[in-house]
Amino acid sequence: MRTHSKLFATLIAIVPLACADDTDGSTGTTAGMSTAATSASSTVTESGSETGTAGDPATTSGAGDSDTTTTATTTATMTATTGDGESTTTAATTGDATTAGVSDSDGDSTTTAGDSTTTGDGTTTGDDDPCAGMKPMQMFDFSYIWISNSPQGTVSKINTVDALEEGRYLTGPSNTRDPSRTSVSLDGRYVAVANRDGGITVLATELEDCVDSNNNGMIETSKGADDVLPWGEDECVLWNVPLPGKGILGPRPVAWNIGELNPQTCEYDLGDVWVSWGVGTTAYFRLLDGADGTTITEVSVKDFSDGFYGPYGGAVDGHNNFWVTGATWGALMVKIDGKTWEPTAYPNPGDEFIYGMALDPDGNVIAVTYETLRMYKFDTVNEVWSQPLGGFNAQYLRGMTVDVDGTAWIALNGQCGLAEVDTVNMEIIDDNVALPGCDTPVGVSIDAEGYVWTVDQGANLAFKMNPDDYSTEQVTGLISPYTYSDMTGAGLVNQLPQ
Repeated sequence: MRTHSKLFATLIAIVPLACADDTDGSTGTTAGMSTAATSASSTVTESGSETGTAGDPATTSGAGDSDTTTTATTTATMTATTGDGESTTTAATTGDATTAGVSDSDGDSTTTAGDSTTTGDGTTTGDDDPCAGMKPMQMFDFSYIWISNSPQGTVSKINTVDALEEGRYLTGPSNTRDPSRTSVSLDGRYVAVANRDGGITVLATELEDCVDSNNNGMIETSKGADDVLPWGEDECVLWNVPLPGKGILGPRPVAWNIGELNPQTCEYDLGDVWVSWGVGTTAYFRLLDGADGTTITEVSVKDFSDGFYGPYGGAVDGHNNFWVTGATWGALMVKIDGKTWEPTAYPNPGDEFIYGMALDPDGNVIAVTYETLRMYKFDTVNEVWSQPLGGFNAQYLRGMTVDVDGTAWIALNGQCGLAEVDTVNMEIIDDNVALPGCDTPVGVSIDAEGYVWTVDQGANLAFKMNPDDYSTEQVTGLISPYTYSDMTGAGLVNQLPQ
């Protein structure tokens, strides 16, 4: 075992809700799919409709309402098209500094002031950068992990500092629940839950972000595991959108992207949220406005898999690219470009059955295979898979995460525990990290203080583990918990410059 530095030290700011990057969905640029050794085709659709209703999730409109649509299909390359045409606005001010703003139809913008530049992917550079020297976690305040209780149709809000459950919430109408993946926004204040029976729901972490929908001057919301309010009555459930796909092809991958960085406050705006599902062998990727669930764009990729499972794992990198893998033999990996929304499909490494996936601090995809017990790294710059790392002492490899040091933590079934892997050198550090009392570990995440959390479906609990000495504590009372994904938001923060 090696000694780990704690991920984060000081939490100093609470980020307020702000406007999402792309809200109207009517002018985004779309482009078709480029391929890397594959001929899969794609469709990109943009729409300004299908809106989730804030504060009244029970009345959210369904899919299919569209007032503006742009569609293109190809088998290799596609000509870029625009929804309502591209627009550019430039303004110059004379004096000691010049400021120019350029806004195009994909919602990206660049602002230059003096020697400082802020780009559309949320990074700021230059001598006058007011946020220079701040570590990413100094900008955020989040201390919750969100774990799905799949058969109950609920999600648990657990304080990672004291390991106590502070709320439990229904995740959709009765016929669209079965939650699995959860994704926490960059500031930790919002969580998106994907329901495998067809829907996505967003909840607020803080009471100040909840909505007093009945105007009685107070917020009605869950206060613990035994306090689950009826659907439509919990005022911290902000919006819900029904989605196509059911069961093994139902919505799974869900991931927030990174909003714009405000150089005056050094805070990020609320990002938008990706969700993905399958129909037959076609995968669908929809970007929703984080504030209200309005559809911004939808992309489809044919021949994604053989139909056994649709999209399975997903994560957003520091450039807002959405990376998605499928859990079936030979399933493609897809990247949706964070600016153009152009999909690119990559071949599977060795016709493998990829199960868990995460991004390392450099934005490379780290993936593990279910039965063949291998780990792969996909170099996202050179677009090539590494040679496999094998030899794990387990029956199956399940969910995983990668911390700020590049260490992967993988849930092991069979011997029941965790594997610790150096993803920089692709070396196993320890594949026998014990979780006393475990049964079927499935998902892994890192909290704001660097502790490793593991969701155990069979034992109905979650483990909080100190990575320095492997000591653990437990959160009990969960119901067949099953969550793969960035359950805390630390994975997204890990994609920012450290």
